[in-house]
Order: sequence, then C-alpha cells, then structure tokens
Amino acid sequence: MFGKEKLEDIQRTISKVTGLAFVTVDFKGEPVTEATYFSKFCWCMRKNPITEQICWSSDAYGAVQGTIRKKPSVYFCPCGLLEVAIPLIVRGHYLGGFIGGQVVCHDAPEGVVHLDKILMRPDIQQEANIDYELQDEMTKLTYDQFINVVDLAAMIINQLTESELAKFEKSRDEKRDIEELEREIDELRYQNKLKSLEISSMNYARHPQFIINTMTSIANLAIVEGAEETSEAAIKFSEYMKSLYLDRSDFWTMEKELDNVELYLEIQKIRMGDRLNYSIELPGNMRMQRIPSNTLPVFVEQAIIHGVGLKEEGGTVLVRVGTDGEDVVIYVEDDGPGYTNEQFEEIYGRLDNNDSCGVSQSVEVMSRRMRILFGREYDVTTEVTEGTGRRVCIRYPKYLDEGVRQNVSNPNRRR
Repeated sequence: MFGKEKLEDIQRTISKVTGLAFVTVDFKGEPVTEATYFSKFCWCMRKNPITEQICWSSDAYGAVQGTIRKKPSVYFCPCGLLEVAIPLIVRGHYLGGFIGGQVVCHDAPEGVVHLDKILMRPDIQQEANIDYELQDEMTKLTYDQFINVVDLAAMIINQLTESELAKFEKSRDEKRDIEELEREIDELRYQNKLKSLEISSMNYARHPQFIINTMTSIANLAIVEGAEETSEAAIKFSEYMKSLYLDRSDFWTMEKELDNVELYLEIQKIRMGDRLNYSIELPGNMRMQRIPSNTLPVFVEQAIIHGVGLKEEGGTVLVRVGTDGEDVVIYVEDDGPGYTNEQFEEIYGRLDNNDSCGVSQSVEVMSRRMRILFGREYDVTTEVTEGTGRRVCIRYPKYLDEGVRQNVSNPNRRR
C-alpha cells in the first residue's frame, strides 16, 4: 500500500507542519526512508561509526514501543533529545512507525524514559568526541508544546493512512471488477466457440441414422451379390458411424477412441489391401484415460490420404499413446513421402483433389477444438521430414476437468 516515495511524501508533510525531524522505520526498527529535517547534531551522530548503532537502537526502541502500545510513545534518545514514535497501524496491524522529534526539552515529567542511561556510556561519548554544543541550534519546546505537536502529527498520519487505504481498496476493487469482467468475456468467447463447433458438428452429422440404415442395406445387397469385401466394408462403416454419431458424449475413454480409429483403419485396409499396414500402441494403464471424443480419426485420415496413400507401395500408420509429465501425448505417424503443406497445396491444387482439401480443413477444425478446450499451449504440432513421413503430436492435460466451464486462455484447472 505504501511505497518509499509515498512514505517520504507523508514524512515531509508532517515535518513541514510540525517542524520536527522524522524518519520512517519498519516493524523491526530499520529505516525505510531518507531522513527529513534532521539537525546537524543528529547527522553527525548517525554518520559517526561509533554512535551510529546507538541511534539505530534508539529508533528500534521507538518501533518496539509502537508495536506494544499501538499509540505514540515519547522518550529521550541516548543524546538527551525528546523524541516520539508514532505507530503506522492499518486495520489493527502494525506495519512500522514514524520516529521524530530531535527537540531540546527541560521540563519533561520524571516518568519519561531516558535511553542515555541504557545505551550511552561516558567512554563512548569520549571516544566519539560528541559536540553537544550543536544542540544549541536545535528546536526547544516545553513538554506540553511537544505533546501538542505530537498529537497534530499523529492526526495527520492517521488521516493520510486512511486516505491511502481508501485509494488502495478502491484500486483493488476496480481491479477485481475488471478481472471479473474479463473472466465473463472469456466465458462468452468460450461458449461462442463451442456453439460454433457444435453447429459444425451438427451439420456434419446430419441424419446419421439414415446413413447407418443405408449402409446396412448396401451390406445386405453385397452379400446377396457375393461381394464379400464390399459387405465387410459396409458393415464396418456402419459400426463406425454408430460409434461416431449415436454417442454424443464430449469425452470418452481412450479405449473407445482407439476402437473407432481401428474400425476406420480396417475399412481403409479393405480398400488398400497390402498397401496399408497399421499399429496401435495403448498402455494398459491408459485404457480408461478420458479424451475429447473423435479427436484422432481426422489425423489418421490425414496419415493415409496425405501419407501412405501417396506411395505406390503404400506404408504404415502408427498411433502411439503415452504421457509426458502431467500431459497425455498421442503421436500419429506415417512413413509417406513427407510433403510440406506447401507441397500438398501445389500437388492437390494441380490434381483438384477435393478429398485432400477436406482432410486439411478437418485437421484444422480439430486443432482449433483442442486449443479452445485446453489453451494455446496445447495446439497440435506436426513434424514433416521429406522422404521419411510426418508425425503429428496431440497433447492435452491428463487431469482434465470435464464438468467445469473453462477459461479460453487457460481452460485446464488442475484439481
């Protein structure tokens, strides 16, 4: 709440009004500001290596008294000057104090503490060669005058403290309101993006039951005609469609996700024959790991159409699931020609292959979905090595929370 400059401003204000010298100390008694209106005598004392520590001990005494009494404490410093410690208290907490005074006073009551009896010895006075004649230049007040000045200083400090506290709390409240508005804006953005994805998904999945029934009819017709491979492909595709569209869960197990991937690969295997090989690696302890539904098929489709399908001899698609610290990491790899996106655009632009464009768009939609759900740091990454193939890395938090509305910029809240 108080910076050094603000404390020094308060300190200077009090000194100008009261004519007293002041320095601000923390709760341990150590100075945190430059001294204001210090007399020549006191400067000499504080710069003298023999008496410097005595002055600091005097300030620490004032700070301790402020902590104990929670009100101004008047005492004589080790050099016989009348001083006061005015505590800085905020909401009942002692933060430090203003040590001031440097006043010559000859009529103080006997009960006022004299630190010269505790901290100052004759041998120290002699060794430090203290020039007490400099005290003749210092302010002289009666005890009653000094107490009146102390009351005025304490009033100023209390008012300035309350004023700064009010400003601080207002600023904190405004900051909290702004943060709340930003959270609401992020939530609205998040919900808007989810709606956009939901609409895209609805458009893509329009009338799934009609498609499933149609494929079942085609499979039955193929059996009648003796086209066993066509029938097998139609049946697997029907199973794939059921899993893909009839279960509308946002999240499901890794085992179910990879079952869908394998169905898709089996369909492609029927089409491509020996030109397609595949391998799926799923550790047993990760079968029940949750994953956003239908995340992987588009990346596997890319591995086939943009990868092994471009090679005359075909190739292999590998899906590997593992962990990296607190993240789930899934790799989809192929040993295709390893074309860059620019090379793909050139090739498929020339061939006008709409399938390629659709795959690229689906990959981007799924990558955007992961960013929306888990934040920008969980964007899908792709490594392409010409002549060797490509590897896609899908990463997301292991301990995802499916039931909490999540912030767009950092939606994953770990439990």
